[in-house]
Amino acid sequence: MQKKPSLYPEHRCYICKRELQNLHLHHIYPGSGRRHISDWEGCTVYLCPENHNMSNRSVHYDKDLLEGLQRDCQRRWEEREGATDHEAFIKVFGESFIRD
Repeated sequence: MQKKPSLYPEHRCYICKRELQNLHLHHIYPGSGRRHISDWEGCTVYLCPENHNMSNRSVHYDKDLLEGLQRDCQRRWEEREGATDHEAFIKVFGESFIRD
């Protein structure tokens, strides 16, 4: 199995768009087992330290921001994979983050 390219290949903060030397690579679907799957499926995004985990408005502290990123990533993943429903995503990640 070959690692897939990131769905967010830009080397700048996804949220504020700043290009910095010290960007953090964020695994969009964290947790036991999902971090590795996120890495292999290209579900990673670059974030500046403030938007990653250094403020209360970062993805690790702002539930709405995290959930929005997870939904966006799922849509990108399903489009890349040619999925016609959420079932393919659920088979890989265990659940859908898009609530229809």
